Amino acid sequence: MIELGQQHGLSLTQCLDGVGIDPVGLENSETLVTAAQELQVIENLVRGLPHVKGLGLQAGMRYQLTTFGIWAFAIISSPTVRDAIDVGLKFTDLSFVLLDFSFNETPESAEIEMRVDHIPPHLRQFVVERHLAIFMLLTREMMGPEALAPKEIVLTLDAPVSATSGPDKPKTEAPPFSVLGALLPDTRIQYGASTNRFVLDKALLARPIPKANPATAAFCVQQCEALLNQRRAQTGFSGQVRHFLLEHLSAMPTLQEAAAHFHLSPRTFGRRLEDEGSSFRSLAEEVREGVATELLATARLSVDSVAERLGYAEAASFIRAFKRWTGKTPAQFRRAEQG
Repeated sequence: MIELGQQHGLSLTQCLDGVGIDPVGLENSETLVTAAQELQVIENLVRGLPHVKGLGLQAGMRYQLTTFGIWAFAIISSPTVRDAIDVGLKFTDLSFVLLDFSFNETPESAEIEMRVDHIPPHLRQFVVERHLAIFMLLTREMMGPEALAPKEIVLTLDAPVSATSGPDKPKTEAPPFSVLGALLPDTRIQYGASTNRFVLDKALLARPIPKANPATAAFCVQQCEALLNQRRAQTGFSGQVRHFLLEHLSAMPTLQEAAAHFHLSPRTFGRRLEDEGSSFRSLAEEVREGVATELLATARLSVDSVAERLGYAEAASFIRAFKRWTGKTPAQFRRAEQG
């Protein structure tokens, strides 16, 4: 994104204004960029280049598969399109994805919804545009010459209009938006909607991925899990809260109790977590899920013992929660780990 800004005439200082990363840190592969810092770079581009149309799409088209690291390789080595979607959504925190994604199936179709409510309104255009380009990149790398075009793309964006259109000239999509029509000639693109969705043909979900490799997929997923746990455990205020919760597993604190521990009001406490793209409820769930899977996989504890260690009054409540987290009961998960 900084290279894009410089291409359009912004200085490095302008691109990094208020970001909290200096040029040296920018070149350090170990530097961890938070979502808030990334949004600040986007803020600088949007504010500094208001005349550039399709800026987010231009940014997304500069990305390469290697930009997304192990997350992208886990996606493209998955057995089927459905598996790839599952992996992509599970590990979005390892990517440059800022939107909240969900996957929903209906009798007629399968939809990937992109929610933007948590993105500042004046930055949503850029973020949605960029994710359009990212979607096209990943699907092209995943399927190769095979088509994986959505039936429909529904966007909150305003319909792009050519600057040369007028009363006597038809309105046409302005570059770089015209690339969408060229790359997705059979896809209906709807602008000005209330949500952002990719609508897929359900038959595509079972389609094998040409680059599928079971060994590579298993390795990539394992690496993704390790990286995600490492990042979540170390990052910012969320990391401090997570550490606090780990120390009080058997008597999980309430939001009010956690806020008091950090000498904050519940409202300020919640806002600080929200600024890092997190919440107290999601952190509590992550901590419990992580400890539960570790205990079930490596310790010879009964389900009742694991439930007790996690602060559940009864095993049935823990079993329901575990199935919600993983899609399996503790017994099913343990058998899968052992087999």
